[in-house]
Amino acid sequence: KYFLYDPSTRKLSNKRLSIRFTEKESQIFTCLVENKNSYISKKNLLYNVWSYGEAVDTHTLETHVYALRKKIETKLNIKDLIMFEEKKGYYLNKSML
Repeated sequence: KYFLYDPSTRKLSNKRLSIRFTEKESQIFTCLVENKNSYISKKNLLYNVWSYGEAVDTHTLETHVYALRKKIETKLNIKDLIMFEEKKGYYLNKSML
């Protein structure tokens, strides 16, 4: 149940399983981990990962988060680790970490 994330190797793992994130996936996941006790807005994620301003479409972010969720679910068998709440933003489901 408990997973460790190592940003230097971009790996999320437990005793049995591990996955390696792409550069952008790692940047997104690192932002989520650094804000694990709160929400991080789409705007802040776009700025932190891509240095985008407010006027940019969030489709890029949503596509990356979708791929990241699928990878975590498929390879680590963890569903709903990355959550989203309208008007608040993304957050990690801490009951799974």
